[in-house]
Amino acid sequence: MLEKRLYSERPPREEYVLTAAGRDFLPVLVMIGAWGHQYRGGGPLVRVQDVETGEDIKPVAIDAVTGAKIGTRPLRFVLPNGV
Repeated sequence: MLEKRLYSERPPREEYVLTAAGRDFLPVLVMIGAWGHQYRGGGPLVRVQDVETGEDIKPVAIDAVTGAKIGTRPLRFVLPNGV
């Protein structure tokens, strides 16, 4: 999910950047953070803000097929064939 890249040879310095898998996981990470913020026991937490507006974001998971917020409609978990 992270990749180490050399950004300076003298002195040698490296940085960590997101891979494609890391960028795909970012929405999941933000959702987990929002869940933690809602149910935390107290203390300050990192906030995620929209760069253009400066407003804190409120992430929600939406089903791309129905457009419904996940958790508002009944779901069924279906095992793959042969399992």
